[in-house]
Amino acid sequence: PDLKDIDPTVLKHCHAAAATCILEAGKQKADISAISTCLEDCKLDKERIEQFCTEYQVFKTILSYLCRSPLHITDVSWRLEYQIK
Repeated sequence: PDLKDIDPTVLKHCHAAAATCILEAGKQKADISAISTCLEDCKLDKERIEQFCTEYQVFKTILSYLCRSPLHITDVSWRLEYQIK
């Protein structure tokens, strides 16, 4: 509800950028100082950086596991449907 005034396309891009940042940090096993420096360069305020780093610390082990062995598709079944009028 707080984000209803934001353009959905912009919100989607922001979400994708945040997810990419979090996954790359987990993949690189980044420490808090590196993440803080990166977020300061992006002009985030101190409070949000601290909140982000706190949450990152909580999920750091899970992220490093996910990034080490990413999910992949093992089988796909395709079916083409068409209609001629």
